[in-house]
Amino acid sequence: MARTFSDHFLKQQRERLLLLKEQILNTMSGRTDEDIVISSDQIVEDGDQAQTYINQNVSLGLRGRELLRLKEIEHALYKLEAGTYGICEETDNPIEKKRLEKMPWARLCIEAAEEEERETYYQRTG
Repeated sequence: MARTFSDHFLKQQRERLLLLKEQILNTMSGRTDEDIVISSDQIVEDGDQAQTYINQNVSLGLRGRELLRLKEIEHALYKLEAGTYGICEETDNPIEKKRLEKMPWARLCIEAAEEEERETYYQRTG
């Protein structure tokens, strides 16, 4: 497979991915279980209970997205090591440099990502 990106660009991307990974890990380690565990003394009224459950769901959703993003970053770092970074996993075509600069963990070129979104949309609305 022909090289698509310069060593300089790949080094920049590795540094960006490592920084993003560090930020996510710092954010996650700064959180405690208090934002997802509900103690009975926190719940006084039904309105308080509803708000507490909403806050809990938001916190769990944020953690889930952070874990997913961390997984994607780890995968991108693996692809950098394997020499396959920046290659679309669907089409084997290079992913646009601009896309990688915005989203360094991208697995798909824009065309494949759009197709995947369309398929997901049609499955939901089926």
